[in-house]
Amino acid sequence: MRIHVIGGGWVTAAGCGRIGGGTRLQLTPGTPAVPPPAEIYAHPPQRYRRFDGYCRIGCAAIALALRDAGMDGAQAARPVGVIASTRYGCFDTDLAFQATALQDNSIYASPGLFAYTLPGIVLAEAAILFRLTGPTFTVGDPAAQRGRRAIQVGVDLLVSGACPVVLAGWIDADSRRLRRRAEDDDGLRGAVFVVLSAGDTPKMIREITLQGTELILESGERVRSIFDVAG
Repeated sequence: MRIHVIGGGWVTAAGCGRIGGGTRLQLTPGTPAVPPPAEIYAHPPQRYRRFDGYCRIGCAAIALALRDAGMDGAQAARPVGVIASTRYGCFDTDLAFQATALQDNSIYASPGLFAYTLPGIVLAEAAILFRLTGPTFTVGDPAAQRGRRAIQVGVDLLVSGACPVVLAGWIDADSRRLRRRAEDDDGLRGAVFVVLSAGDTPKMIREITLQGTELILESGERVRSIFDVAG
C-alpha cells in the first residue's frame, strides 16, 4: 500500500516552515522559536496564553502542516488522526506543577499547570481547534529515531482504514527544569509534523510504501526518522 505525504510543517530553534513553503527544515540546538499566533493561526486557540512550551510548538507545527496540505480550514468535523512521538513530553510542566503541589500541603497546587500535565493535551488542543475526530495519542520516541514511531502508527491506522488522513510527528520542548540530561540526549528540541493520506489526492509531496515492518520512500531510502520525510 502506498501512503502519500501531502503536507508538513515544523518549529525548531532555527525557525518555522512548511515543506511547500520554500524553507528547508533545519534542526539546531536551542529553544524552539515560536512565531506570534497571528502568523500561524487564522483563529488562535482560545487558551493559547495558558499553553506551555510543549503545547505551543506542537500546535504550531500541526497548524503549519495542515496549512501546507490545504487543510487548515474546516466547516465540519473531519476523521483525521493525530499521533505524536515524544521523549520528554510535558515533563517540564509536570515538574513545575509538582513544585506548586509541594507548597503547604498542596493548597497552592496550580490548576492552570495541572491541565497541561498530560503529553496528549497538545493533540487534544489541536483536535479541538481544527475539528479533527480521528485517533489522538502519543508514543515513546528513541532519540535517534525522532518521529518514526508516530509515522509507523499513522501508517498502521491508514492501512487498517481507521481514518483516511493522519498527522504524524515529533515533539520535544525545551526542558529547563531537568537537572541532568540522559547521556544520549543531544539537546535538540522542536516539533515536526507531516500529513499522511491513504487515498488518491491531486497533491503529493512524497510517497511511503510499507514493506514488511519497513517504511520505504519513493527514492528507495528507509524512513529512519521524520526528518527523512519532511527534510
